[in-house]
Amino acid sequence: MNYNRQQAYFYLKTKNNIIICMNKKHKNLIAATAGFLVGSGISIFIAKKIKENNADQILETVKETLSAQGTVSNAWINSERISGEHYGTRTIYNGGANITSDQGETKSIDFIADADTGELFKLEVVD
Repeated sequence: MNYNRQQAYFYLKTKNNIIICMNKKHKNLIAATAGFLVGSGISIFIAKKIKENNADQILETVKETLSAQGTVSNAWINSERISGEHYGTRTIYNGGANITSDQGETKSIDFIADADTGELFKLEVVD
């Protein structure tokens, strides 16, 4: 990198002998843009992880609640948020589990929970 003090321009020569001419404003703009893009990418990644963890936490809460009815097995939750307008909330998760009672009877349960608070809106035994 060469620095021309009179004009305050930077000249960069790449592998393919391409010369790029930048002044300090260009250099700062490129640095700011790169910082913004990296920060945005990290924010999106963290937001997705929080949503995934929230689904896992809600599933654990549902399993604890259902364990009072018997042994819980094959519990699952769809970690994709869906619209919950008809439940009075923005987004919901749906899922299900199998519960085996002390008498050996197994029931399949479907549930719908608020994606933000984990509140159960619906528990339904599936035939």
